[in-house]
Amino acid sequence: MFITEHPSLRTGVLWQSPLLQTLAGAAAAHRSAFSNTARYAIRMRDGDQLVIHDDAGPDWITGDRVVVLVHGMCSSHAAPYVCRVAYKLVRAGLRTVRVDMRGCGAAKYLSRGHFHGAASNDIADVIQAVRQLSPLSKITVLGFSLGANAALRMAGVPDADLPAELDSILAIAPPIDIAWSSANLRQWGNRIYDHYFTWRLKAALRQRRRKVPGLMDNGLVRLPSRLVHLDDQFTAPVNGYSGAREYYRDASSAPLLVNVQIPTLIVSAQDDPVVPVAMFQRWPMSPAVELITPRHGGHLGFLGNNRGDPDRHWLDWRIVRWIRSLD
Repeated sequence: MFITEHPSLRTGVLWQSPLLQTLAGAAAAHRSAFSNTARYAIRMRDGDQLVIHDDAGPDWITGDRVVVLVHGMCSSHAAPYVCRVAYKLVRAGLRTVRVDMRGCGAAKYLSRGHFHGAASNDIADVIQAVRQLSPLSKITVLGFSLGANAALRMAGVPDADLPAELDSILAIAPPIDIAWSSANLRQWGNRIYDHYFTWRLKAALRQRRRKVPGLMDNGLVRLPSRLVHLDDQFTAPVNGYSGAREYYRDASSAPLLVNVQIPTLIVSAQDDPVVPVAMFQRWPMSPAVELITPRHGGHLGFLGNNRGDPDRHWLDWRIVRWIRSLD
């Protein structure tokens, strides 16, 4: 395991609440909207489509690094945490490609399929598209939550034929053991997140059933109110799994982390209510993987009062500086 220098996350008493960290991280908007974003529909190997949003600053030139940002569940390219980090990366001289996975964001009514934890091939197909947009560029994949798990899974598949341009992965709060994370959401203190995810997924599915011709669907009429049951009765079967157990087992990146060969940084808080930090101690990791587990941060929050950072978003600056250190 390689180790780089990362200042500890300092928080005041108020920001030691994982709920407040999670809510603030999800709600805090980026400082400026992108003005020259190019949008492309990308055709996947199975014929389905998703959408990417391409941004570069005035100083970026062909051959400079590209960062592919993959959002989490019930999210999109427009999520505040995605836009905030992408904006800072562009300001730092990098080109960013924000992905809308199947059925999300601009791909909500374009895709027939659905985003899920085993969507590693979709990320690989996006990388191939990015290679065509900028053939000389090195590529970093930056994944958040479920998108981070899918990115790690892609990198850990044995004998994976990864493009040489993909030289690094940054995974923020990845649920590497999805069964464990699912069980954690069923604990009393965390059921608010379980209900939120389920509500968002059900609302999106109802909308897509009305507007997407040929939607991948099993006709489930009474949609469950718990995430594990929705995964078992809908997400798993429409993606070819017998049920949630098989889906969770296949989609989890944890057993594959020993195979990762490219520099990889995982950041996940010890108080994350969605991703139990103990799972990272259970599974062995490749020497190419570095793990940082701040005491506080919630799920995709990581707000602090670190001196030296331009704002309170400790995570954003760790991302920017780690990626900049690669070149």
